[in-house]
Amino acid sequence: MNRTIVLLFCVALMLPGCGKPESDAPPAAETSGQQKATTQPQPNKPKQAIRSATAGDPAAPKRASGDFFGGNFLNSDRLKERLKVGRIEPEVKFTADPSKLEAAGIRVIEGKHVQLYTDLEPSPEIDELPQVFDAAFPQWCEYFRVDPVENADWKIKAVLMTNKEKFREAGLFPDSLPEFLHGYYQGDSVWLLDQPSDYYRRHLLLHEGTHAFMYILLGGAGPPWYMEGMAEHFGTHQWENGQLITRVMPPSKEATPMWGRIKIIQDEVKEGKTLSLVSVMATPQQAFLENRPYAWCWGVCAFLDNHSLSKEEFRNMVSQVKLTGGFSERLFDRLGAVMPKLSESWQLFTVNADYGYDWARNEVVYKEPVPMIGETATAEIATDRGWQSTGIALEPNVVYEVKAIGQYQIRNDGQPWMSEPNGVTIHYWKGQPLGVLLGSLRHEQWDGTSLTPLAKTYPVGYGTKLYPTAPVTLFLKVNESPAELGDNQGTIQIQIKRVDEKPPTSDGQ
Repeated sequence: MNRTIVLLFCVALMLPGCGKPESDAPPAAETSGQQKATTQPQPNKPKQAIRSATAGDPAAPKRASGDFFGGNFLNSDRLKERLKVGRIEPEVKFTADPSKLEAAGIRVIEGKHVQLYTDLEPSPEIDELPQVFDAAFPQWCEYFRVDPVENADWKIKAVLMTNKEKFREAGLFPDSLPEFLHGYYQGDSVWLLDQPSDYYRRHLLLHEGTHAFMYILLGGAGPPWYMEGMAEHFGTHQWENGQLITRVMPPSKEATPMWGRIKIIQDEVKEGKTLSLVSVMATPQQAFLENRPYAWCWGVCAFLDNHSLSKEEFRNMVSQVKLTGGFSERLFDRLGAVMPKLSESWQLFTVNADYGYDWARNEVVYKEPVPMIGETATAEIATDRGWQSTGIALEPNVVYEVKAIGQYQIRNDGQPWMSEPNGVTIHYWKGQPLGVLLGSLRHEQWDGTSLTPLAKTYPVGYGTKLYPTAPVTLFLKVNESPAELGDNQGTIQIQIKRVDEKPPTSDGQ
């Protein structure tokens, strides 16, 4: 394992903090019973010169907990045999008595892969739940590499209730279940308390259904962060006209009432409680008694599943879901040299997390930096992407002047909004004009173990001066919501020129 990976394991960006979930986010979906305990500058105003900072102080070392074992253990033939995924026979948690169901007013809604028991009155939103579950089955099979034909007979029981005691008396709520807030999986069944949001009711069914699918058809679900993160990932869905799409980036708060995971991340970042990838993967099982860890674990799974540098290896970890100790270390080892770039993109996601976040367009565009030949160099920046390297290596203690020209579409709401590098002041994003050109000086030696320089932005606009204090590369992007890059069109032409003047001293004299 190389030095970078070791550093990433031992360093957390910021120590995790504990905070209460916001009122618009419900108590978390519960885990498997066998696997958990209980449950504004103006357009024409001169821009501030950009100064590069030092690489940053790494956070205090933090050893990730209990998930990591040595390579000899991981590579043993005996372990490989134990880790072979496959279907198991789950414990039968209850057998329904039709007479007791009738007496309790509990009806049964049959699906191909789920038998739903509920005391809720008939309605389209309730009666279509088996259809939602059945639509998820082929998507689970495809992602987790399960043969849908060989497992066509797979079926679980789901209890959707408004009153636990009614189901206990009817024999559908065994004494082995602990107290839980909203949902629980055990054996061949899941239990769900009714929700006031149709979306979150479906989300809860898909979340617990993912647990059941993994434990029964794969024989395991990995360490806690992966188990819960993947259940949340499949729970985020779109259901429209009888068509289900899972693993979606929620487009808005209104489309996902009661979910609230993005707001948790936003609030934690504001409070300085940002978590590194390693810190999230070290989340202990007992932490899942509140919403906070569900939000972060969803974020990590969604991020790794969508980033071009990680999605192949991340999806290959399906073959090791029976591994809890060593799972995360093996994943990091497989990602190898791309970990600094992934760490950087993860940091950028956390500081900019928003509904509709466009994973592909917000991936950082890297170029191998090349020293300037002569006094000037040029670059081109796309306006429909996030951070992009100019590919120009800048020397320390040299003054550079940046100039930008171009006209581009920054928004289209039926009529194009045109912008130039100083942006449009009729709309702002994070305190800067929409479409204004932003810059950041990234150290060439940045290794992923400190806060990325790209987390800080400076206005460039039509032009500014640069004062590097170390070897750096200028990165640029337009100021825009990470969810709204898709309707941008056009490019910005960049010129970087050496200036014959002395850089200011550290005290500004």
